[in-house]
Order: sequence, then structure tokens, then C-alpha cells
Amino acid sequence: MALLSGKLIAERILAETKDRILASGVRPGLAVVLVGDYIESHKYVGLKEERAREVGILFEKMIFPPTVTSSELIATIEGLNARTDIHGIIVQLPLPTGMPTDEIIATIDPKKDTDGFHQETLKRFLGGDISATPVFPRAIISLIREAGMSFHGEKGIAVVNSSIIGRVLAFALSLEGLESEYILRAEGQEAIARETKEARVLVTACGVPDLITADMLSSDAIVIDGGNVHVNDKVQGDIERESVLAKVAFLSPVPGGVGPVTVATLLARVTDAALTK
Repeated sequence: MALLSGKLIAERILAETKDRILASGVRPGLAVVLVGDYIESHKYVGLKEERAREVGILFEKMIFPPTVTSSELIATIEGLNARTDIHGIIVQLPLPTGMPTDEIIATIDPKKDTDGFHQETLKRFLGGDISATPVFPRAIISLIREAGMSFHGEKGIAVVNSSIIGRVLAFALSLEGLESEYILRAEGQEAIARETKEARVLVTACGVPDLITADMLSSDAIVIDGGNVHVNDKVQGDIERESVLAKVAFLSPVPGGVGPVTVATLLARVTDAALTK
């Protein structure tokens, strides 16, 4: 049993990104559109800003009240699309209830789609264009590779809330040689356990504390917890940490796992966009 530290991987990615920026003489620019007063979104954006400034990325944060209209957000994004000093755009999710999230994200120029949520980006990735790998699965793959093991032909499972996230994660796992599939949380604990017990690699992205417990896993499993939920002012993932850590081969926990790597990967992606423009 061992922890896969996302912090160490993130530090390496950030150092490489900073070196690339210094060597190029180009300053990448990242803009984040943040709507409402959801505390966790503000904290997450603040972390992105801190890391961006550390590596030399121009960071602009555009904050709107929850009463902002979708037309105003779309106009803001269109303005960012036209700016030559901005190489990446993020719409921080979730947006307030009732906002047309897909329509707003679709406004982002695909070349500036940093998170990789744009439908055109997802289409490219699922069509086999590895350069279009969204940030979240790219971070997960970095953690899996940190285990230093080969998984060719073994089973990979993603436990998720939505089919689109499931398809993206399952495809990303397949690129590592895994026979991968996904299962929706809505299918229930018994169905999930049947799949996870056979998984060599398990990835979760549900935001449900203690969704996965040790009795649902094999002893040689590599578990990547991609859930994120706040309970009593503490960040928790989908995995019951203590019992699972005592059983499996590797665990990437929450906090300190996927989160830091996702932020670092995001900044590396913005830098890629700036340097290949």
C-alpha cells in the first residue's frame, strides 16, 4: 500500500512549465470567468491564480454576480476570444442553476479551451487526437503512470455521475492499455461493487463521501479518487480513505491527489497554447 502524491507530480509539472516560459520569452495568458459566490469555486480559482503567477502566467479573473445573464457571459467570452494576450479561457463550474452551461462553454474558441470541456475538443479526443486530452483525465493518467506499472489487458473502471465523463475517462484509461469501461453511480452500490472488485485501476469522479470502501476492491488495485465534496469544512473524496489505503496497492487521495495535478496540468496546457500559436 502506498500513496500517490499529486503534490509531487504537480511540483514537477509547474517547474517544467516555468522553465519553458522563461526560455521562450513568451508570457501565456489565462482568463477565468467566475459566476456567483460559491465559496469553493472562489477558493479553487484562487489556487489557480496563485500557481499561475508563480510560473509567470498572466492571470485575469472576471467575477460576476449570480444575476448575470448568459448574454453578458457570452459577450465577455467573445471578447476574450479576440484578445491575442489570452491563450486560455476557463468558465469555472458549476454555474448557477438555470444557466445554459453547454451554450456558454461552446462560446469559447476551441483553441483557447483550457479545461477541454468544449464539444469540439471532446470530439477530437474521443476520435483519437491525444493532444486534445482534457485536463482532468490527463491529470489522472499522470497519477496512474506514477505507480510505474504496466496494465496491458487488465480491467479499468471509472465510477461517474454522467455518461460523457464516463466515456472520456474510459477512453483515457484505454490509451494506457486497460480494458476499460464506466459505470454510473445511479446504478447502485451492488452493481458498482461487482465492477470495482475486478478492477486493477479504479477512477472515481462522483463527489460522494465514502462511496467506495475496501470490501469493494482487490488488494492489487490502483485507486484514483477524483471526487471532491466538502463535509464539515473538510474536503473529502469518494474513497473511504483509511480502510482502502490499508488494502490496495496504491491510492491517490483527496486532498493532495488529483486536484494539484489538475491545476498544474491546466497551466501547462495554457503554456502549450501560447508557445504553439
